[in-house]
Amino acid sequence: MSFRRLLRIEEELEELKFCVEEGVPILIEGKRDEEALRELGINGNFIKVSGSGLKLYEIAEIAAEASSKVVILTDFDKKGNELAKRLSKDIQSLGSHPNLKIRKKIMGMTRRYIKDIQSLPNHINQLELELYPYGCCI
Repeated sequence: MSFRRLLRIEEELEELKFCVEEGVPILIEGKRDEEALRELGINGNFIKVSGSGLKLYEIAEIAAEASSKVVILTDFDKKGNELAKRLSKDIQSLGSHPNLKIRKKIMGMTRRYIKDIQSLPNHINQLELELYPYGCCI
């Protein structure tokens, strides 16, 4: 089970990397989320929702101006769900296409284990330790 979950999470991270390569901005909640994604090798155009001093609609405008597609990767808690819903609606109203698919898939695979993006690297490390307790044997 751990192997399949790890593989599926890695597939979604590859999809996220592809979006980054295409210049798609990624909406995240804060600095720790950005640090976690960079730790996972994702170095994109991150737009932070929390702490920017901007209203959600203004953040949606910035993202929509940057690209016709926007990945929303907010946390998996109640606040993150509400942010994702509101941002998606605003981005759509601006004529851009919000991508919630990656968030939904990662959330579905990790829901019982983590509640936020910043916990993703540790979760992946834990899965790897379960699978390869003595390191990789290749």
